[in-house]
Amino acid sequence: MHAATRTGRLLHADHDHTVSLINRLEEHLAQAEQVGIPNLAPGGPAHTLVTDLNAMLDDELGRHFDFEEQGLFPLVASAGAYDLVAALTGEHEAMRAIGRRLQRYCALALGDGFDEDGYAAFVHFGWDFVERMERHLQTEETVLLEAVDTLLLAAPAIDASLADSYAGLADGEK
Repeated sequence: MHAATRTGRLLHADHDHTVSLINRLEEHLAQAEQVGIPNLAPGGPAHTLVTDLNAMLDDELGRHFDFEEQGLFPLVASAGAYDLVAALTGEHEAMRAIGRRLQRYCALALGDGFDEDGYAAFVHFGWDFVERMERHLQTEETVLLEAVDTLLLAAPAIDASLADSYAGLADGEK
């Protein structure tokens, strides 16, 4: 997706980052049954993945979803795309629940390593999150970003304000 607005480009960049990490997680999960419980030695590939996943979940389920729900969804809904906004909001709610569970297993693993039950749960919730996030990102990249660009190209001041707000959230300003 080539976004035409600053807000669209920021969202697309976040989506690209998320896709990259989801691909790494998916690759790890595909090998989980054959490889077994990974070694979480600091600096190792599994440790890096779990650390990066934990951080991405915190950002995606918080800052990113909150911005979309509070900054973009009302704008898109007011243009008549109520069904799209309702569907994406429902997906956010489901992914928050699954993502928070997955995040708990990340935190436990980073603190104490994986045990058999914890790793099985991590794999289970990991697959669920991967599948949901892939579908969700597909919709956002094709439908939501197109709607955002259409609306914000006609309102450059709103685009600038939303982009500045979103960029500020990324920099830790609240």
